[in-house]
Amino acid sequence: MHSLKDKFDEVCLRIRDDRRLESTGSAPIYYLVFPVCEILQVKRQTKAWVAKLQNQGWNVVTFSFAEAVNTILKNHKLRNTWLVGEKMALGKAKGEIPASTISEVNKTLGKALIEGAELLAMVREKMAGAASQSSGLLLLTDLEALHPYLRINSIEAKIQDDIRCPVVVLYPGKREGKTSLRFLEFYPADPNYRSEHIG
Repeated sequence: MHSLKDKFDEVCLRIRDDRRLESTGSAPIYYLVFPVCEILQVKRQTKAWVAKLQNQGWNVVTFSFAEAVNTILKNHKLRNTWLVGEKMALGKAKGEIPASTISEVNKTLGKALIEGAELLAMVREKMAGAASQSSGLLLLTDLEALHPYLRINSIEAKIQDDIRCPVVVLYPGKREGKTSLRFLEFYPADPNYRSEHIG
């Protein structure tokens, strides 16, 4: 099993080599796949990894899904309604909130993230900002914040044709075979990724 350092070094080599070979005007997405137990370690390493990429000549633009999800949900027009509903659910529950209630809340929040397409617009805006720079690179972090609402492959599928700079995704999960990934190690294996997987 490769260390995080080995995986990151391999990502650096791949994006460097693909920059030399690139002729199509588009660039691939690279997934640095790591076990869930290493999420905190990855968070601690991210600033150092950004600095290393910058030292290699990349202009790194970072996009945090945790910050984006928080911004969207905090500023959503239904936020006050959600908070009132939460108080009512807590008041009715004597102890533990039923799983069905939690599931319904998650569906509502997931709809807020997906239906307005605000999250996708935020990713596209950051990607355009990275692509507008010489040697721009987009780094996607904090994917665990997408659980339980959606998975990154649905976003990847929508931005695939618009990519004009390398995109590196810090992916907590497990690799299965050449193209399948298991988000957070407990979702079913999904083969619908067209990206390169390292780790």
